[in-house]
Amino acid sequence: MKRFTTQLTTITLLMLLIFAISGVASAQEITGNLYGTVKDTTGAVVKGATVTLTDTEKQVVVRTLTTGDEGEWSAPNLLAGVYSIAVEAPNFKKAVQSGIKLDVGQRRAVDTALEAGSISETVMVATDPVSVELATATASSLVSGDQVRELSLNNRNWVQLVALSPGVSNDLSDQVYVGTTNPEGQANTINISVNGARSSQNTFTVDGADITDRGSNITIQAYPSVDSIGEFRVLGASSRQNQDAAAAARST
Repeated sequence: MKRFTTQLTTITLLMLLIFAISGVASAQEITGNLYGTVKDTTGAVVKGATVTLTDTEKQVVVRTLTTGDEGEWSAPNLLAGVYSIAVEAPNFKKAVQSGIKLDVGQRRAVDTALEAGSISETVMVATDPVSVELATATASSLVSGDQVRELSLNNRNWVQLVALSPGVSNDLSDQVYVGTTNPEGQANTINISVNGARSSQNTFTVDGADITDRGSNITIQAYPSVDSIGEFRVLGASSRQNQDAAAAARST
């Protein structure tokens, strides 16, 4: 289903720093994960609380969960977007946290403290839209769709914005063309290095699909329009991710 006006294509640029191996890495996530712990004001965990996740942009309930023995809950494979989370439990006031922004590939913790009282009472909490990544040591940077569309781009090619991320160096030509070849018939190479790795060690995905030209590994086979990009992330893989990717490459 194509929804050009309501849902933008999410682009994830995954720079996998894979050393001494070749091949295709495992498919990368295009979704995010919200998780958390429910406690009362004394710090005791609340078991059996009902957690309801709502996509605020679509006004649709996407998940209804129950907290476990340690008050924990997890909602994986959520589409990037803005959510509200309602938590209910007997003998506690209902807690609602709004404005929770989830980016592609993000794992965001949203903990809740319930106040004693009637469940008919509601406590509203406005969540900080910017969160600190604590679940993984992987370094990454995110470029929003608004930035892609509003920043000046040579030839309307979003690849140039990758070079603005920390740890990225490039040898891109002055005129960055769209497509696998330039007007002279030469390969349109993407000479971008992340954290000192070779350009041929990068992987580019669009909505989880690998678009890297596996013949040369330095060109890409699809260039989505900048108007269709929801966001993209530049992800520098950790050593553990390198090992996982190497294992996936050997199995294919």
